[in-house]
Amino acid sequence: MLFDVWFLGFPVAATICLAVVAIREGNMKFWTCAFSFFAYDVFYLAGGREVLLYITCGLMMAHAWVGSGAPAP
Repeated sequence: MLFDVWFLGFPVAATICLAVVAIREGNMKFWTCAFSFFAYDVFYLAGGREVLLYITCGLMMAHAWVGSGAPAP
């Protein structure tokens, strides 16, 4: 699913790339960024996927409602 590629695949790739750069450069600032992406990946796999799906669906419904010209409740 494209949703998983966007919200999980790209952060996993960014985690790996930042970890490689941190090892190559020996700079601590890249490790903190890699750890942040890793923490997001764990959140996504532990149930964050549903949260992001609900938020995305809600935003899509709100956009459709606003775009249709219906009166506000």
